[in-house]
Amino acid sequence: MRDYVKSKEFHRHMRVLLASRFQELGWEPQTGRCSFARGRTVFWLQVSQYSNSLIGGKFTLNLSEGVGAAGDTRILRHLNEADRAIGKALEEHIIARLPRPDPDPEVEVVGDDGGTVLVKVGDLAKANPRQWDGPSDVWLPYFSKSDLDEWAAFLLPRLERLIRLSTPEIIDPMTWTTRFNRLTGLFRWR
Repeated sequence: MRDYVKSKEFHRHMRVLLASRFQELGWEPQTGRCSFARGRTVFWLQVSQYSNSLIGGKFTLNLSEGVGAAGDTRILRHLNEADRAIGKALEEHIIARLPRPDPDPEVEVVGDDGGTVLVKVGDLAKANPRQWDGPSDVWLPYFSKSDLDEWAAFLLPRLERLIRLSTPEIIDPMTWTTRFNRLTGLFRWR
């Protein structure tokens, strides 16, 4: 029987797996959850609030610029087509290993047409197969530490590229001030 990894242990384990690569890239580890900072940019892992020991968990990767969640960017949107194919195969492999609940009751979920459909609890992890089809919000399923090890092996060689593609361009605020002053100058009485 595989042991489900709760949120606190998830962050501890992923920090161990990712820390050396982030430090190589010039990021500093942050206290608490699995997060790293470089300047005003913070990389952090987010565990789904719907994760539990019955159906497992899901997580995604985020970048935040400055303070607050307004500038959060989900970096897995930037996976290329080849990475998506590899990620989808890994997801299917991990989901196939998820322990089935016993009993495995059916629950109502919203279907593709907006109506409700019955799905077995053990099949809930398979409810969004299209997440790998294009630039969309990708969540990575896990149950045990071995699943996290496999996701880290997938992510580590791609981190630098994903972070570079996701970091918003920083524009000098004085440039915008100058443009604004020129624009408002058009409306001033002379």
